[in-house]
Amino acid sequence: MAGEIVISSTTGIEKLVYAIMTDEVLETYGVVKEAPPVLNIKVAPKVDVGSLYANNRVVETATVIGDIPVDFEAQDMPLEIQADFLGHVLDPLTGILVYNVDDKAPYVAIGYKRTKGNGKSRYVWLFKTKFQEIEEEVKTLEGKVVFQTPKISGLAVANKNGDWKHACDEDTAGTSVAAFLLTVPGTV
Repeated sequence: MAGEIVISSTTGIEKLVYAIMTDEVLETYGVVKEAPPVLNIKVAPKVDVGSLYANNRVVETATVIGDIPVDFEAQDMPLEIQADFLGHVLDPLTGILVYNVDDKAPYVAIGYKRTKGNGKSRYVWLFKTKFQEIEEEVKTLEGKVVFQTPKISGLAVANKNGDWKHACDEDTAGTSVAAFLLTVPGTV
């Protein structure tokens, strides 16, 4: 039946990609790159709701999106990706990543693929995320292997059009997902 909505729950996350914003005025991005395998991602927009009371009841409400925290955990965070996400300099000759207090993290577009129970997928782009330094916590080996994976946090904001996220789903009629994660939507 045409136009039928397909409902299927998310079962996992399979792919994470990113692109560095190269021009903040034009909001253009560099090439899309693969990120390390991702364990989880959390996007938690904070919404403020205001209510107008009159005649002893609510007569109108309005909402506004505030901060959009983004957190993800990856198998690893190679130095090259830390340099991309956090604006640090990776010396190509020595392979040493230099962390300087004056480094400025760029805006980064983050794209990912969510798998669904019916074998289809949902794809997402967050347009402007600025990441914060990675917290490190490492424990000694205590007689058994316990993998220790890095987590990174940031804040996403809307682009100049007001868009902060695009998503498409293989279950939505007319949706072409084949190349969705190859370029940041809205860029050439």
